[in-house]
Amino acid sequence: MEIDLQKAYDEYESLSDEEKEMIRKVMTGQARSVIRKVFGDDFDAALGDFILPRSKRGKGLASQK
Repeated sequence: MEIDLQKAYDEYESLSDEEKEMIRKVMTGQARSVIRKVFGDDFDAALGDFILPRSKRGKGLASQK
């Protein structure tokens, strides 16, 4: 199985804000650990981070990741 990660990143950018938020919730939640268990650490690392840019995050301590 081959995945064109650049195409996936480009497709992600074309999503609506609501769709991006849906992916963020999955990729920063418990589902991410299940995906890692199934597909492995390399695949998980290739997925990258799905968090809001710092400029769009809140100002509280939890937003400073």
